[in-house]
Amino acid sequence: MDITGFINNGEQTPDLDTLVDPAPAEALRLINLRKSTHVLLIYGDMVASYEGRAKSQLEDLMPRLVISKPDGTFMVHESNKEKPRLWNPPPSNLYASVNLGVLTLRSVRVSPREVVVVDIPVIRFVGAVRLGVTSNYRVFGTEEDLVNAITNNPSIVEDGLQVIAREYHTIVGDIDILGRDPRGNLVVIECKRSQAGPEAVNQLKRYVEHLSQKEGKNVRGILVAPSISSAAYHYLRHYGLEFRRVEPKSLA
Repeated sequence: MDITGFINNGEQTPDLDTLVDPAPAEALRLINLRKSTHVLLIYGDMVASYEGRAKSQLEDLMPRLVISKPDGTFMVHESNKEKPRLWNPPPSNLYASVNLGVLTLRSVRVSPREVVVVDIPVIRFVGAVRLGVTSNYRVFGTEEDLVNAITNNPSIVEDGLQVIAREYHTIVGDIDILGRDPRGNLVVIECKRSQAGPEAVNQLKRYVEHLSQKEGKNVRGILVAPSISSAAYHYLRHYGLEFRRVEPKSLA
């Protein structure tokens, strides 16, 4: 029977096909029909293994969820953790077969060669859903957003501050923003999107010391972040550096 005319206790639209407690042959037909256009959700009692740069196995037969995407993404999920237990990244190819009543899924990545094999003797549910892809996706509140905001409006850090350069290259690293204050002092600004720790302070210190030696004059250093740890603040004060509290998300 053509799967497009088949419904087994489920729903069917051009963007959604579902099978509940399907026979292996029925699940196989749906998987092969939709694997290149839909996201597949396959739930059942299964075991799985991975072989590639390492080896791992999920030997206990138990309920798990397989998610397969048209781009080749293949994941085996359990009831905890945000990341799958086993997975293959795109581009990978999905091969499905039935042998002695067991549905077998093989996700194969060619280079480097990685193979995930899933055997599903008990199939509880198979779903095929068509999802969209966001073309202009971006994350707000990044360090780049913070640098952009300060470059466009230096008063976020200090009134009268002028931006001379961004991503200013030095032999000790690239300075996020190099500026000049109203008194003519050079100002090194290091931006962090989350709480600043001691390493951020040491990074700022290296930039300030390098420019001070290179220019032969006093250079100020300002660490910009939404918060700073107590240890980092102690080092900051000890080195004569400054801190400005700025929340990146509020600037997006």
